[in-house]
Order: sequence, then structure tokens, then C-alpha cells
Amino acid sequence: MKTFTQNHTIMFSDCDNAQIVFYPNYFQWFDRATQNMFNKVGLPWSKMWPQYDIAGIPLVDAQSKFIAPLRMEDEIVIETWVEDWSGKVGTVRHNIIKDDFIHVEGTEKRVWAVNAPDSPKGIRATLLPDDVKKLLTEE
Repeated sequence: MKTFTQNHTIMFSDCDNAQIVFYPNYFQWFDRATQNMFNKVGLPWSKMWPQYDIAGIPLVDAQSKFIAPLRMEDEIVIETWVEDWSGKVGTVRHNIIKDDFIHVEGTEKRVWAVNAPDSPKGIRATLLPDDVKKLLTEE
């Protein structure tokens, strides 16, 4: 499993009045970590979307398990990896870790979406290209 990491210091703006991370921020961090994963393999979205002629990699489901709270000024590591991307839907997993303990687990379901003018929504899911899958999953 190819894992991508990023460090983050929790700031006051990430927290509620009790200085505990406000839960929607975890989903924002997951989204950023996914984009960062693509960046780290040389596929920045601003270049990748036109290169592959895609509409994006939209989120179709997101879940989180909150195991322990995180607070202002905590130093955390966000681990991200592609758990599976078979067919049109991929599962991206995230662990938020402080002091070698997982505090939050997250899952995103995403699709590789192409423009589809004939579709009611203007996009449709298609298979992730093999070269992209290889970059994200192979050591």
C-alpha cells in the first residue's frame, strides 16, 4: 500500500469554542489530502484535468469515525492512500494521527468523471486510467 502523509498544526480557526476541532474541518482536510496525494505523484489537478480531458474527481460519499478529539495546537499527521479503485469508483482512506494514535478515520468514495453533454448532469463516471492508478498505488 502506497501511503502519502502530510503534517498539520491545528489552529484556533479549525476549532469550536471549546478548542476542539469542528468536525466539518476533517472533511476539508480529507479533500486536501486527496489532492495532495495526486500532487505528490506529479498529477496536479490544474494540469491533470486538461491532460486527461476530465471534469474532475468528484466525491460521491464521505464518512468519518471520530475516535478521540483533537485540539488547538495539536500536531497531527494525515495519512492517505487509495484502498481500492476498481471499476469507476475509488475508495480513498485517511487516518489522522497524533502521537502514534489514530484519532480520526475517514473514507472518501470518488469517481473519475469525464464531460458527457448527453448525460443529464453533464458528466459521467469512467474507468481510472491504468497509468494514474499505478502512480497512486504502486511503490
